[in-house]
Amino acid sequence: MPIDLSSRKNMFYWQTNRPLTAAETKRVFIERHEQLEDAVLCMMVDHGMKSAGFGKNDRKIAAINPIIRRGSVNSVIPVVLQSGRKVILRIHPKQVKNGYFWAEKAATDAARKLGVPTYETVHIDDSQSVVPFEFMIMTAVPGKPMADCSPLPTELEKKLVRETGKYAALIHTVKPDGFGFFDNQLAKKTGRLRGQYWAFKQHLLAALGLDLRYLVDAGVLAQKQCRSIEGLFAGSDALMGCRPGALIHNDIADWNELCEGEHITGMMDWDECFSGDPLMEVAAYNLFFGEPRLTWFKEGYRQIGQLENNEDKFQLFKLRYLISKMHLRTKRATIDPSTTMRQNIVRGKKAMEEVFAYFKF
Repeated sequence: MPIDLSSRKNMFYWQTNRPLTAAETKRVFIERHEQLEDAVLCMMVDHGMKSAGFGKNDRKIAAINPIIRRGSVNSVIPVVLQSGRKVILRIHPKQVKNGYFWAEKAATDAARKLGVPTYETVHIDDSQSVVPFEFMIMTAVPGKPMADCSPLPTELEKKLVRETGKYAALIHTVKPDGFGFFDNQLAKKTGRLRGQYWAFKQHLLAALGLDLRYLVDAGVLAQKQCRSIEGLFAGSDALMGCRPGALIHNDIADWNELCEGEHITGMMDWDECFSGDPLMEVAAYNLFFGEPRLTWFKEGYRQIGQLENNEDKFQLFKLRYLISKMHLRTKRATIDPSTTMRQNIVRGKKAMEEVFAYFKF
């Protein structure tokens, strides 16, 4: 049965709040790679490259490289065309309506014009008429994920993280209308980025009650902690003010950045991008990386712009991310009881305790 996930209303983090059961998540997303055949990929390339105006040698596949198995939503497959051109196929699960490829294209187009290294979208097909998938074809970006280069020499790591901060600041110079996740149909028709809310706090509060109820029911949070969190957000209007919104990548991490030599060559995976407060980007980055990386990131950022120095706001944003991430990890653990997932949950709980201590819960 087709699943429509094109609406992102009442969602704070799409991967967490998409309305799927654990069984549907496993069928649609965990097993998604098993549904792809070479003949289907050839049909995608022929149709997409022809629609984009390319000639015959750019419409036939010469080599299909292994699926890039990072991420939890799309299948990402590098291919080489008969012309020698390298492109990337990004394929949404079968019979699932994604609805966000156009917003991602608008975001990457805007960022690339400012000098942010990222892919160019060659073609998007969301009709599911050619093949039973929504897909996009992207230019291949040189380099490999920073995560695959670990451990990095300290000086090189510092250089790459500073460059990451600089590119984050450039991304934030894009000023969309509105706040939150973008209107995908508007992006498709006009190439404009417009958030779905009139106030930034609407994005922060979206699905907060849903996330908290899940964590209480799962035994991750106590009722008293839940009430404290609700009270904190209810009394934090001043911290949730933002005008105007900035384009937020929302998932800057080593596995979503490509590097080659001493430079970042690609800021990838814009699936969660939205319009909001630039401190959100730093809070999201801090979920994965502490010091000295956070300082290096900010040093790079200051080459382009200034970040607001507001620790209360930073900790509030970090808490909102942690609530959402813990919901996602706890839910995923029901179908992925791996050691890595259990470790992620333990680390998430520790990080939440640190934020609780900051707000004196």
